[in-house]
Parts: sequence; structure tokens; C-alpha cells
Amino acid sequence: MSKSSSSSLNVIVPVVALVAIAGVGWYLLGRDPEVVTLPPAPVEQPKVEAPKPAEPADVLTNQEPKEDPIAAQADDAGTDVGDEQAVATTTPLPALDGSDAFVKEKLLGLKWKPGLASLFVTEEMIRRFVVQVDNIAEGRIALQQQLFHSPKQDFKAKAEGDNYRLDPANYARYSPYLDLLESVPAEQVATVYRELYPLLQAAYSELGYGDAQFKDKLQQAIKVLINSPEIADAPALKLSSVYYSFADDETEKLSQAHKQMIRLGQKNQLRFKRLLAQYQTLLAK
Repeated sequence: MSKSSSSSLNVIVPVVALVAIAGVGWYLLGRDPEVVTLPPAPVEQPKVEAPKPAEPADVLTNQEPKEDPIAAQADDAGTDVGDEQAVATTTPLPALDGSDAFVKEKLLGLKWKPGLASLFVTEEMIRRFVVQVDNIAEGRIALQQQLFHSPKQDFKAKAEGDNYRLDPANYARYSPYLDLLESVPAEQVATVYRELYPLLQAAYSELGYGDAQFKDKLQQAIKVLINSPEIADAPALKLSSVYYSFADDETEKLSQAHKQMIRLGQKNQLRFKRLLAQYQTLLAK
């Protein structure tokens, strides 16, 4: 499992609602204690506290938000920022390297729930999504390809004697992401996905897949997430130094993608699986 309690559902661009998993790594990495240098004059040495145990990292949401005027505009009362800058469907797509502004306009032109569009990471959107999908299809999580900004709430684990349990309060941190992904009809997102597909395919080809189709890898990734096991909420954890892991050996052996789904909690996982099933059908056409 991985590091940072500020870390905390794999989707970029219109395809956002498909695989927020990420959204979603689970190997926990600790962080080294801060090194304190004493001043030359004899003074009392500052107290250095041991680092707090690290949570199972949600690698899709471990980046601090940056100022993004377009996202802020989209957050303003659900305004459709694409209406005044409508682009004809015959307009050529930009090159992949210069596609962020175009993709951002298309993505944020959809009427997401007010106040939530700024959760999207809007840099290298096409490549982030493609790399994350490629990894999820194999049960992995791309640690540096987060798709959303972090939740503000810290991860919580409950102590039970010498043992620990994942605090169900953590599940509420994912509600805004699910609210966001559910707020635009899947048919509208799928329409933008099809328009942007040549860019997605170009990014997929960069990974060395030749003529293989990204749409097939996306279906594989969705299937992986839908087939993730469902376990009881508040699973037991164990702590070694500053590292949390699942106490149940079989759960700890699951893939990173499946562990990420478990972290959502049963109710959120069901919401997300229903959403994924909609896209599975729409994008198979």
C-alpha cells in the first residue's frame, strides 16, 4: 500500500466516469521523520514527533489542486462554458501534445454538478487517462497518473487494542467524486469520448501497442473494476512501523485496483459499479 495521508475515485476527459480508480495503489509507503538541525547556541532541542501511520494511498487523488480558471468557471452555478465556444464536429482535433486546452473545453463544457468540476486534474488529461486505463486492465494502479485532486479530509483508522480497523468515516470522502461522475448523463459523456477517441488512440499507440485498439483495453479495465470483490465495511488493518496493510492475508493479496475499490466502501462501490456498467454497454456499441 502507499504513502501520504493527504493522498486520497481513473477518469479524465469525458471518459472520466468510466474508470476513476482508480481513483484509484494500495501499497502503503511511509515517510521519513523530519530531520531537525539544532542552532549553534545551546538551546532546548525541538521535540520531533514520530510520523503518523500512512494510509493506503489513493493514487488517483494525491495531487493538490492548482488554480484553473476554466474549471472555476465550470463550477459557477453549473454554467456550460462550452455553449459560447461550440466547435463543429468537423473541426480537426489538435495534436496530442497540445490537446489539453481542447480536451478541457470539451470536458468542462458538460454540465457537471456545480462546485465539483475543479476536482479534475487538467494537465496531460489524455495521456493520464490512457496510462491509468492500461494499468487498471492489468489490476495495477499508475502511481503518478492521478486523475483527481485530493479530498480535504485525512485518512482515519480506529485503534482496537493492538489492532486497527479502517474507519467507515473514510467512505464519505469519496461522495463528491461519485456525485461528480453521476451528474452528467452517460450518453453525453460517451459522445465526447467518441469525438476525442483519435487522441486516446494516439496516446495508446505511444505505449507500444501498435494497431491495437484502446476501446478494447478500456472494456477490459471496466470489467476488472466491476468484478472487484465486495467485503464487509471497516476491514481490519495491521500496522508495522508507519505502514498499514489489510490484516486478512487474502485481501492483502488482491490487486491494487481491487484494493482501491474495497476502499470506497460497499455503498460507494455499488454506485460506481452501476455507473461503470452503463459505460460498458454504451462504449461497446
